[in-house]
Amino acid sequence: MMQSDREGRGARNRSTRESRGSVRHDAVITVRVAAAAMVLAGAGAYAGAPRLEAASAKLPRSTAVVLDAGASDLVAREVAALRGPERPRDETARVARQDSLAASEAEYQGWKTFHVYCYRCHGVDALGSDLAPNLRHSVSPAGSVTHDVFMTTVKEGRLAKGMPSWKALLTDEQIENLYAYVKARSEKRLAAGRPHRKSPQG
Repeated sequence: MMQSDREGRGARNRSTRESRGSVRHDAVITVRVAAAAMVLAGAGAYAGAPRLEAASAKLPRSTAVVLDAGASDLVAREVAALRGPERPRDETARVARQDSLAASEAEYQGWKTFHVYCYRCHGVDALGSDLAPNLRHSVSPAGSVTHDVFMTTVKEGRLAKGMPSWKALLTDEQIENLYAYVKARSEKRLAAGRPHRKSPQG
């Protein structure tokens, strides 16, 4: 009789342990599915049960989950694991600025030529000065300098206003590059500063 009782209690304990293990396993799977739902929905971090329910609704019905706010930490950790390490803010800003200095070959060569022959009057980075117009404005839709006007003006100069002719020093290609650089600065595709050549993929 006593042996039978012990065997019965042992069976119940095994059943309880197995049941608890199953619950823990199901909880882990549920949390991971929830985290996947958040990432697939484009969420940067766990934002509470309502946000999670909306995210999980995008999954197939068999995997949709609803968790209460008590699972926040677990879901947040799973989301972080799925998304990988985040880039520091200063690194993100540095990369963004680096991209804003990515120039085509023509723009890069134009930048070099500009800062040899043009910057003394038209300002570093084509920002303008008291001596000559801001070329970023001149070549913009609000200005009056078209591509053809730019080419002619650089070649022939404006002697009455103190601008010399550059056709003896600059080739047509160099003047085209100057226009490409100034136009990129005008359209804010190229930031002030030293540019770098775009990668072949860019």
